[in-house]
Amino acid sequence: MHPIERLRYVARAGSAPDRILVAEAMPAFSAFAGNPGALLVALRQLIHRQPESPGLLVLGARVLASLEPIDAGWAFVDELDADRTNDHADELAEHEAGGVELIESIASGPDGFLCPPGAAAWIAEGRAAGRSIAVVTPLGSRLPRLLWRGWLDRNGEPSTHRPHNDLIPVADVEEIVGPDGVQPVAAWSSDCSDMPELSSF
Repeated sequence: MHPIERLRYVARAGSAPDRILVAEAMPAFSAFAGNPGALLVALRQLIHRQPESPGLLVLGARVLASLEPIDAGWAFVDELDADRTNDHADELAEHEAGGVELIESIASGPDGFLCPPGAAAWIAEGRAAGRSIAVVTPLGSRLPRLLWRGWLDRNGEPSTHRPHNDLIPVADVEEIVGPDGVQPVAAWSSDCSDMPELSSF
């Protein structure tokens, strides 16, 4: 498949998991290995067409920050494929046996977690029942400050086709669950460096 046609295919893929979007996009990006300007344009266009994907933002930031951009992109594909965040979340839920309220996050940044509608109510209910709060933060969903603010501008508010998501402050959370297992919320870190070129469109 021609690289441009592959990017169009990924752009039309709807709300596919980030792991799939990233893996499907990388063969097309590999075609721009010798043309950094074209690679940046291709990244920005795909992110614009898939605004709800934090994983594509992380991919773009890692590619643009690397002296070997294509190798960095494929390394991220492998990391996503090996991510054990969901396994760690399952183990925590089983071990705690009701002592923790486990919340999924869509994306997160230094000051909070964007979670599906109802998360704030689940947290309040968990607190009232004496449970601690842990947020699941898969690899590729944790954004540095500029990318986080840009992503929130595109996805944090309600629209005609998307219900209102809940923005949960860091102060409301005790633990995070990520690729490295269960950690205190203070251990949160972004999955890439900030990249102003990808922060706004």
